[in-house]
Amino acid sequence: MNSRRFILFAAAIALSLSQAAAQETNSGPVSVAIGLEGQHMVVLPGDKFEAAPVGDKSKLILRIQDVFPNGNAHRYDLRYFGFVPGEYDLIQHLRTTDGKTPTNLPPVRVTIHGILPEDHDGMLIEDEDSGLNLPGSYTDWLISLGVVWLLVAWPLFFAGRSKGQALGQVEEEAGPDLAERLRPLVEQAAAGTLNTEGRARLERMIFYHWREQLGLPEQGDPAELHRQLRQHEDAGPLVRGLEDWLHRPPGTAAVDIAALLEPYRKSSLPK
Repeated sequence: MNSRRFILFAAAIALSLSQAAAQETNSGPVSVAIGLEGQHMVVLPGDKFEAAPVGDKSKLILRIQDVFPNGNAHRYDLRYFGFVPGEYDLIQHLRTTDGKTPTNLPPVRVTIHGILPEDHDGMLIEDEDSGLNLPGSYTDWLISLGVVWLLVAWPLFFAGRSKGQALGQVEEEAGPDLAERLRPLVEQAAAGTLNTEGRARLERMIFYHWREQLGLPEQGDPAELHRQLRQHEDAGPLVRGLEDWLHRPPGTAAVDIAALLEPYRKSSLPK
């Protein structure tokens, strides 16, 4: 009789402890921040449950870390992630073996809370007011600046395009006076020491100058231009002198270089 009473007493104690444990594990909602993993131990009766499949728009993801026998029930170690603040029932994220949502079970509530305060304006970096408010959007300003740049650069683009040097056109030279630019080349030509490149450069400078002075076409016949300059009162002496020096032995020509360059004084080549 005494042993029978002891067995009943022990069973009552075990039942009360089991109910207390179930009440502890199923107690009050737990709050977890968005994106952090929460853990909840819960005892549920019946067969084993599975975690519900996850969809693209799931606000909470539940997984079952482990399951332990607990008499006629099972103890579940549930892990979950929340993506939208709010209160959730983990039971709604469990499924039976045939894929159905469990019924007749008390809710297991958890709370997902945001990291930012409720009255936060959404700015993660403090926006310092510069005091300058410009009308229009950032894109509008970029487009406007691009248009202004194009208007300024377009004329410069055409002005800076290199032009092919026609016969008689000379490269840019430093110096204010054409005669002074010609002098070293003429002196070398008279002495018979001017090379082919220097002679070509000297002829280009002379031809270009007289094209401008006489208004001759830029693309005219070089031979005809040479003939006209050879007979010209001012251009002729230097042009004929170049021909004469070419056929003389070096250093034998008696030349008044200052007189030959006089027609080129106070003249400058166009840039």
